[in-house]
Amino acid sequence: MKILLVCAGGLSSSIVMKKVAKYGEEIGEEIIIDAVGVPAVEETAKQGYDCVLTAPQVRNRFQDIKNWCSIPVEAMPPQDYAIGNAKNIVALAKKICGK
Repeated sequence: MKILLVCAGGLSSSIVMKKVAKYGEEIGEEIIIDAVGVPAVEETAKQGYDCVLTAPQVRNRFQDIKNWCSIPVEAMPPQDYAIGNAKNIVALAKKICGK
């Protein structure tokens, strides 16, 4: 599974990315997760990603992001993002991708 994370700055997103990648290893699944800022999401999402997950800090741009992308887009719950709950984040990605 290939997930694109849309964020504002990058510090907390890098923590989430590391936790999700580690969780993928723990469950024996290849999970690739990359992060970009809002301006780059439209072009980056076309590069073979299965879905886009948005960080809470870009919720004001959620509808724009959804309109720009031709793949499933969903907002991560703030509580999962804040603590890097990789299990719930991966479950959300699988749900919107139908996997």
